[in-house]
Amino acid sequence: HSFTVPIDYSSFGTPFQNKVVKMIENIPYGTTISYRDLAASINGSTSVRSVAHAVALNPSLIFIPNHRVVLAPDKVGSYRMGEKEKQRLINLEEGYLNAAN
Repeated sequence: HSFTVPIDYSSFGTPFQNKVVKMIENIPYGTTISYRDLAASINGSTSVRSVAHAVALNPSLIFIPNHRVVLAPDKVGSYRMGEKEKQRLINLEEGYLNAAN
């Protein structure tokens, strides 16, 4: 569900991109958030494109779960490993949570 591996962001992108990646780490397991909502949660930023770019540059897909950031509830959007894999990961997490309840 979560990792406790410390990640050094100092060599990753701009301060804004660092902030986006840190926010992604806080998205709870089994949930998703839209790029628009993520942008709005970062100091009132509305730059969805900048957020999407920072998400795409995620330095570690394993430890920073950017598959949880979607276009809209019914559209997952692109993913470095492909949209099918993104949807599979979302379904896997949702399925695990539903089975645990």
